[in-house]
Amino acid sequence: MKIDLHVHCSERSSCAVSDADSQIRAAIEMGLDALAFTDHFRLVPPDELIALNERFAPFRVYSGIEITADKEDWLVFGIQDPKIERRLWTYPDLWNFVRERQGVMILAHPFRWEPLIHVDLATYPPDGVEFRSHNTPAEREEEIIRLACQYGLGLFQNSDSHHVRMIGQFYNDLPGRPDSESSLLESLRALKALTPCAEKQRR
Repeated sequence: MKIDLHVHCSERSSCAVSDADSQIRAAIEMGLDALAFTDHFRLVPPDELIALNERFAPFRVYSGIEITADKEDWLVFGIQDPKIERRLWTYPDLWNFVRERQGVMILAHPFRWEPLIHVDLATYPPDGVEFRSHNTPAEREEEIIRLACQYGLGLFQNSDSHHVRMIGQFYNDLPGRPDSESSLLESLRALKALTPCAEKQRR
C-alpha cells in the first residue's frame, strides 16, 4: 500500500493551505492508496475520520498527530487519547506516554532547523526516522540513514504536505493493506523490521 504518513490540512494546521478533501483528492490523483493526517497537536475527530473513509473509499485515511518536543518534531500514530494534544511535552515524557499506549513514533524531518539532533536516541529510540521529505535536507540523507542503522530505526519518506502540490513525490510502500488503526501500527512495525542498512545497500 502506498501511503503518505505526514500530511497537514487547513482545518487543523494553521500553516496548511489545502483542506482535507483537497489533500485526499490530490493523493488519489497521484496514485496513492492512503494518507495519514498529522496535524500539529491536533487529532482527527473520530466521526470525521469515519466520514472521510466512507466518502473516499477504497482510499484509506488514518489519524496521526505531529508533536514538537525538545526542539524536534514527532509523528505519532495509534494514540487517540486527547491528552496527547497538549503542547508542553518533553521528549522523555512523550516517549513514555506513547510507549505505555503501544503507539508508534517517527522523528520527522531531522536537521531541518539545526545541524544536530536534540534528544537522546540511544535511551529513547523512536520507531523510525523520516529520511526524505520536502522539509528534510537532502544533503543530510546519508547521515540520517547512518543514524537509523545505529539505533535500529525504520526509514520513512513522506511529503510533509501543506499544499496539494506537495503530494505524491514521497510515500511509503507498506506491507498489506491495513484496514484499521491497529493494523496500520502492525504494518509500520513490519516496515521498521526491514534493516535500514540493507535498504542503503540496495539504493
